[in-house]
Amino acid sequence: MEHIPRIKTTIWLILMGVALGFLISTLLIVIMARQLSAGKMILILLIGELFLPIPILIWSRRNQTSIRRLLRWHRPDRKMLIATLPVACGLTILVDALDRLTAQILPMPEKFLRIEELLKITGWQSALLVIGVVVVAAPLVEELLFRGFLQRVLEYRMRDITRAVLVSAMTFAFIHLNIYWVIQIYMLGVFMGYLAWRSDSILPSFIVHALNNGWSIAWLHWGPQLSWYLWRGDWVNPLVVIAGLVLLLWGLKLFASVPIQDRELQIDLD
Repeated sequence: MEHIPRIKTTIWLILMGVALGFLISTLLIVIMARQLSAGKMILILLIGELFLPIPILIWSRRNQTSIRRLLRWHRPDRKMLIATLPVACGLTILVDALDRLTAQILPMPEKFLRIEELLKITGWQSALLVIGVVVVAAPLVEELLFRGFLQRVLEYRMRDITRAVLVSAMTFAFIHLNIYWVIQIYMLGVFMGYLAWRSDSILPSFIVHALNNGWSIAWLHWGPQLSWYLWRGDWVNPLVVIAGLVLLLWGLKLFASVPIQDRELQIDLD
C-alpha cells in the first residue's frame, strides 16, 4: 500500500524545506560574512538548495513510502527522452522571447539585474560552481520538489491532472519571489508539468529546466557574439521564434506518440 500525504501535509513539508534551506544559507552567510565572495555565495545557495527535500525524505521514511515513487525518480521511455530535446530547445527560445517582451512592459529594477554578477564565470572553479548550482543542482532539486512531489500529490488528491499541473506550476512561479519572472516561469512550469506527468519521471522536466538555465548562463557570457539571434536591438529574431515554435510542437508530438505505461497503484489516501 503506497501512502500519499494530504495536501495540507504536502504544503507544510515544502514550507519546512524552504525554511530549512533559508536558515542554513543565512547561517553560512553570517558565519562567512567577512570572507564572502561571489563564488562562496553560489556555494552557499547550493548548500541551501540541498536541504529543501530533507523534510520530505524524513516523512517518506516515517511512513514507509517509496521515495522513488513519491519524487518520480524513474527512468522514462528512451523515446520520450529523445523527444524532450526539441521540446527543451523550443521552450528555451520561446521563454526567452517572452522574457524580453515582459522586460519591455515591466522593466526589472537594477537590484535584480545585479544578481547576474553572481553568475559570472571567471575561471574553472567558478565555472564548476555556477554550472553545478544553476544548471544541475537547482533544477534537479526544484523538479524533485515541484514536479516530482507536489504535482504527484495533487494528481492523486485532486483527481484532475490539468488542475494539478496548473497549481504546481503556479506555486513554482510564485515561490521564486520575483514578479518580473512570474509569467515566464509559469509557462515553463506548465510544460514541464505535462512532461513529468506523461513520462511519470522528473528527468524530462529536469532536462528542460537545466537547458533553460544553461542558456541564461551562456547568453550572459557569449550573447553579444550571437548577432543572428537578435532583431532590432533586444528582440529575439522572428525566424528564431518560429524555429522554436516548430521545435516545441514537433517535440510534443513525438512525446505524445509514446504510450503511457500502466500506472495502476494501490494507494492509501487516508
